[in-house]
Amino acid sequence: MKTLIILVAIVVLALILKACTQTDKLAKDSTRPSDDKKPTSMKENDKLIVINNVNQENAKKALTAFCNIYNKDSFVALPRLVTLSSDSFAVIFPYDTDFATFCFAVNFLKYPIDIKWQSQVTAWVTTKEGDDWITDKSKNKKVMLFLADDDKEYDNVFMTTQDNIGYKLGFAAGEEKQLLQTPKKPYSAPPIQAKSLDGLPFVDIK
Repeated sequence: MKTLIILVAIVVLALILKACTQTDKLAKDSTRPSDDKKPTSMKENDKLIVINNVNQENAKKALTAFCNIYNKDSFVALPRLVTLSSDSFAVIFPYDTDFATFCFAVNFLKYPIDIKWQSQVTAWVTTKEGDDWITDKSKNKKVMLFLADDDKEYDNVFMTTQDNIGYKLGFAAGEEKQLLQTPKKPYSAPPIQAKSLDGLPFVDIK
């Protein structure tokens, strides 16, 4: 029995390492569709990620790696990195992106590949019916997304609605939307609004 447990643990570890290696390769592959596949019309939305305690070079590197993963076949996300200060940045999506991809971006900016940082990442958006992982209790509400300091799984984000209903949104099958008895953090309004960033220096990432 002990031998079987050890063998199972080895197989699981090997699968995890294989998945990590594949993700690492994707993040370094800058393959893109042709530019004529890029969206041309901006879509109004309030998706906003604020990253603190980082520098612009690493923020651009992280977003580029994210786009390397998600934009291979189509332009799923076209983030705009807006400079707020020397160590604080906002990420918005002028052409919009779906809720799940937005959650993936929040997670990736906390745990980017090949970047060692202690970033502070918080995001805000108004949910809508039909969004992945959104329930009747969380649809059509302003929500805050973040990573919890005590969470060691690294493949999810936490969400608190404007009326302080908390969820853990897991990326693994069966873990997508876990209602919490109490939210990990109380909801707080964004310090800025996505539409208020006009005129600030920015870099578009594809």
